[in-house]
Amino acid sequence: MYRSLITLSVLILPLSLQAQNERADSLRTHINPAVMEPSTVSSIADLSDILILNSELEEAKEWLLLGYEVAERIDDNDGKFSVLTGLSKYYLEKEMPDSVFIMTDQAALYADSPFQEGILQELKAEANSIQGNYVLAVERFGRASFLADSLGNYERKAGIAIKSADAWSALGDDTEALRAYYEALEFADQADDSAFIAAASNLVGWKFLDMDNPEQAEYFLVRAEEISRAKQLSEILQSTLLNLGNLYRDLSDFGRAETYYVEALELSDQRMDTQIRIRLYHNLGVMERERGNYQEAMRLLLFAFEESRNQGDAESEYYTAAALGELEMERDNRVQAIRWYARANLAVENEGYATLRLSSYDNLYRAYRKAGNYSESLRWLEERDRLQDSLETADKARLLAEYETLFNVKQTLEQSDDLREREQEAQALVQLQQWLIILAMIAGGILLVAALVLVKSNQKRKKVNEKLQASNRQLNEMNSTVQEQNEELEQINDIKNKLFAIIAHDLRGPLSSLQSLIYLVRDHDLSQAEMAEITKTLERNLQENASMMDNLLAWAQAQMNGIKLNVRDFPLHQGVKSVTDQIQFQAEKKGVILDLDVPKAIEVKADYDMVKLVVRNLVANAIKFSEKEDSVRIKAFRSELDGMAEIHVIDEGTGIREQDQKKLFSKNHFTKRGTDNEKGSGLGLMLCKEFIEGHGGSLWFESKSGIGTTFMFTIPLSQSSQSNDQESSVQSSAKRPKAEKPVFEKT
Repeated sequence: MYRSLITLSVLILPLSLQAQNERADSLRTHINPAVMEPSTVSSIADLSDILILNSELEEAKEWLLLGYEVAERIDDNDGKFSVLTGLSKYYLEKEMPDSVFIMTDQAALYADSPFQEGILQELKAEANSIQGNYVLAVERFGRASFLADSLGNYERKAGIAIKSADAWSALGDDTEALRAYYEALEFADQADDSAFIAAASNLVGWKFLDMDNPEQAEYFLVRAEEISRAKQLSEILQSTLLNLGNLYRDLSDFGRAETYYVEALELSDQRMDTQIRIRLYHNLGVMERERGNYQEAMRLLLFAFEESRNQGDAESEYYTAAALGELEMERDNRVQAIRWYARANLAVENEGYATLRLSSYDNLYRAYRKAGNYSESLRWLEERDRLQDSLETADKARLLAEYETLFNVKQTLEQSDDLREREQEAQALVQLQQWLIILAMIAGGILLVAALVLVKSNQKRKKVNEKLQASNRQLNEMNSTVQEQNEELEQINDIKNKLFAIIAHDLRGPLSSLQSLIYLVRDHDLSQAEMAEITKTLERNLQENASMMDNLLAWAQAQMNGIKLNVRDFPLHQGVKSVTDQIQFQAEKKGVILDLDVPKAIEVKADYDMVKLVVRNLVANAIKFSEKEDSVRIKAFRSELDGMAEIHVIDEGTGIREQDQKKLFSKNHFTKRGTDNEKGSGLGLMLCKEFIEGHGGSLWFESKSGIGTTFMFTIPLSQSSQSNDQESSVQSSAKRPKAEKPVFEKT
């Protein structure tokens, strides 16, 4: 359901549209760019403000560029500031935040008062809101509000409060949003400003409506209605009527809701406000659907849909198409419902509306499930879960970036304050010298005394300079310390982000798929063939999850506590045989033959569980990329390297492409699907390499695409095995098997 927010132009310039136009015409008539005076630039800035509020943006831009040229010629810094902030407002209306930052940075060169600094902070905060960087937006709104309060400019502070409330709402903090709205309303009551009271009351009522608090919403909306009717504030009245219609529709008081909707529709026709008219037709259509008047609901929603398309309004097109889909679902026209949901999805698929796409995928999932098309239903459910995971990950990254930006901004402001203090100290020193020179001139003949004073002054300046240099050295040392701490924090953040990413994607994704499959089994009567396919998928997902959980736990422990070895002597054959017994079922299911060639006489000195994890990962990968009737061979022998055992895992599978081989041991968790579409986390090989190197061994591989892959690693032999080697070294040196190179020849 559409809700309504009034534009802030009502609060900033509470003049009627006619009065604004008359003021603009008067300024156009009296402005003469040939008159090179500051008053000309000031008039141009006033005119551009009115034009921007009236959405006459291109004319406003032309006047502002002309005003900047005049200000440049007469070197009017205040004029340059006014024109550059006017251009910032122009780019805000065009929703071009990067251009806003360029203009405000230029304007900052001419800002020399807290009032001007407050304007810049407010403009930057609005640009941050457009970017979706709400954390930084509320920080900058707070700074602008503090400056307005310190100057006693309470009207400006109230306007800032309303803008910051929108940012708090976007962050989901309803308490802070309401506090800001109440702050604006309190000012309006104290100032006895009817337009401001009506607008702020409407905003507070809208917020309570958004929070599902109808009693409080009704109180403030009725107050806004009474004032806007009495003072003939048509824009505020139109918005308030729409919100009252929504309120009574939520309460199922359809008669009162229709009365408010129809009156708001008449006002929108008078004001030629197409956007509000589309919303009203949409809300009326939804209300008629709720009343069971399906034909009337269809007529109203179709009108809203066509108007949305004509206006190129993707969001309105989505909402009306989705509402038509809901209507057809209620009428049990599932095919038509799916068509409308698909139209809604098409409206926002390429527009970057991630939240609307999430809702759209859920609509399609529900519709296909109702229609009995379980394969399509599952597809859209997985699309929804995938997008949900992506949004949650993106939100974490965005929030991290916002806090990092906020930290940098605060650091920059603190540095600016330090520099300003130093400049003030330097200026004070210069003023002291100037006074000393004046006194020396007045003293006239007392040259000796003047000389002594100057000498002392120079000495004092030298001491101040020495103190400044010492301060600079301390600052440099502090910066070095902060930089080192930042590097440590970045490393910690890297580990944390890596863990979040794995949990969000590699673990949650398969669990979501399992949940989706279980829903289908629980809620629907499935054929024997469908049950067999789902059982096969469940079995594969459970195997993938078990392997992934082992790797994830091992990796997380290694990241947090470092690699700690529990070394002991054990027969290598025992450890490898334990792994192959566990994984034999997986190989048999895929038709892959396991061939174990590990002499029982080889004993190694290593961490038993880590060696098993390495072997299990390598054998599981070999099975993953093998076809039916391929074989996977695990062999071991004493290495040519003294005191080491060498283990090979050889497969006849798909091999690894040359462009992928460099990525295999990277920290970016490279992974690809197996021959039977098996998934992996990309952690296994990285863990294997870390664990083997922790034992003082090495892990490497040889592979050719389409022929096969051999993974090889070395671990230390036990002391007893090394002693046996030394006793028989003369006899066996010529016979000792060498590290096999896999022969990549197709048969």
